[in-house]
Amino acid sequence: MKSFHDRVWLLFIIWFSCGIILVGFSLLPPWLEWANAVFLFLSGTYAAFYLWHVLPRGRWIIPLIFFGSILIESFGTHTGLLFGAYTYMSDFGPMVFGVPITMGPAWLSVMGASLAFSKLFDFRYRTLLLVPLFTVWLDLAIDPVAAVKQYWIWHETGMYYGIPGQNFFGWYVTSLFFSWFIAKYEEPSTDHRLEHNNQLLFLMLHLLFGVTAWSNGLHGVFLITLSSIAVYLLRHRRQRTVN
Repeated sequence: MKSFHDRVWLLFIIWFSCGIILVGFSLLPPWLEWANAVFLFLSGTYAAFYLWHVLPRGRWIIPLIFFGSILIESFGTHTGLLFGAYTYMSDFGPMVFGVPITMGPAWLSVMGASLAFSKLFDFRYRTLLLVPLFTVWLDLAIDPVAAVKQYWIWHETGMYYGIPGQNFFGWYVTSLFFSWFIAKYEEPSTDHRLEHNNQLLFLMLHLLFGVTAWSNGLHGVFLITLSSIAVYLLRHRRQRTVN
């Protein structure tokens, strides 16, 4: 009998499969824009299951990430001091303090998937050292697509597809803040399927934005996606060989 999180994963795969075609190739009709918010809630919910599993003594970190990310992004949008100056344009659900509420599950999916992906490596302090880097790795694919799709508009520019470098620093600092709490309370996963699926979630997020970038002429971003797949295949094969 399938568990609840198995059903969420199945629904996410279906939603992702539709999204990589409709969003990836700019076929999503305007009346279906709400599907983006559902995608974020599904991915965030599944990542939260993983965080719940590996943080039995620190499950309060899940709402910390959800609400903390909204507050941090609100500070950023109102001051421009953390991520740079930008304005949300697309409908990603109700706004809270000037930020779409879906930014909460979006950060949960990024943090949970990056944490699971870090488990492909085995060394001390990997959560603190790798998770912030992996979230920035994801953002290297997310932000160029967001700019092209006008999910949000930058009021500044930068060398990487017009995105200010300050934005990536903001992502790193925000993720490092959450990673510090996770590293303090996390325990080894005993549900290998849940961890493995969240590693796949990391790749699927890369793939969705990578394909969308490629179809919009941002071919360099697709190389970022390919690099994540290559690292996964190399590390996953190494783990299987060791085990």
